[in-house]
Amino acid sequence: KEYKVAPASSPYAKRLAKLTAKHKSEDGLKLDFKCYISKEVNAFALANGSIRVHSALMDMMNDQELLFVIGHEIGHVQEGHSKNAMRTAYAASAARKGVATQSGTVAGQLATSVVGEMLEEVLNAQYSQSQESSSDAYGLNFLKKHKYNQKAAVTALRKLAKLGDESSILQSHPAPSDRAAEIEEQIASGK
Repeated sequence: KEYKVAPASSPYAKRLAKLTAKHKSEDGLKLDFKCYISKEVNAFALANGSIRVHSALMDMMNDQELLFVIGHEIGHVQEGHSKNAMRTAYAASAARKGVATQSGTVAGQLATSVVGEMLEEVLNAQYSQSQESSSDAYGLNFLKKHKYNQKAAVTALRKLAKLGDESSILQSHPAPSDRAAEIEEQIASGK
């Protein structure tokens, strides 16, 4: 409800449809691609194979770079990250709420405090870092598998790094410049 889906007649929808035409099914997954008209630079995947790319991200990346992002998002679905992230978030939230019911105890006070929120965010962020690394590897392999430009993974991440720490896409992700360097090493070593 928060974002408007680009109509099929939109240049964004047409571009995304062209890029993903041969990727409606990948590694046994049925995938559904749509573009959100949004000034927010972002892309995400849901456990059911829905992959959403924001128009602002499409504006800043060329086709090869977008294919890396698409491969990266497919990696999140393939690896079960969306499903696992939801489980982890629900479990952390439930545990925190359960401890918070112990009002009057130090643990209860801690769970309801800002510190409790911060601990929950740290747990989720660390989980996100391992997800991003494995999805980057999947995205790079996606580029290799389909004979796309592997260096586009590096340039895509470097473009994201230029957004700075204030960008919403970077707040929950490891530093894109570090990720770009890691992928660059992988390409150089032929892995």
